[in-house]
Amino acid sequence: MPLRIFQTVPVLKVCDVLRSMLWYETALGFESDPFPDAPPHSFAILRHGETEIMLQLEPGRVAIERKPYSWDVYLRLEGGQLRTLYEQFVSDGIVHRRLERMFYGLSEFEITDPDGHVLCLAEKLRNDRDLPKPEE
Repeated sequence: MPLRIFQTVPVLKVCDVLRSMLWYETALGFESDPFPDAPPHSFAILRHGETEIMLQLEPGRVAIERKPYSWDVYLRLEGGQLRTLYEQFVSDGIVHRRLERMFYGLSEFEITDPDGHVLCLAEKLRNDRDLPKPEE
């Protein structure tokens, strides 16, 4: 019998579930459902609309330096907010890779969370000709 998958949910290992929950809530507007209910938490499900990310405690986890175009989570956005988010995240100091126009029709940039996970935010922009391409 073939699988009938309706959703994929990334699981990110973090050294402090509460700290990561608060970052995802503040930076990206996720809502958190931690376990157990009171700190210290060992797990949390983050929700933003239909999108979910899970956080799992890994004590002693150390972030590693990541190269651009090597992300852990890819978030496709809508509503024309990509440029505004990019400017905000530049001022917050969390941009990992600049805003670029990709050959597959999306514009995207990368940010890093407190544990070093790289998230790529992408959107199809109407006016993206001013954006650099990756090779520029």
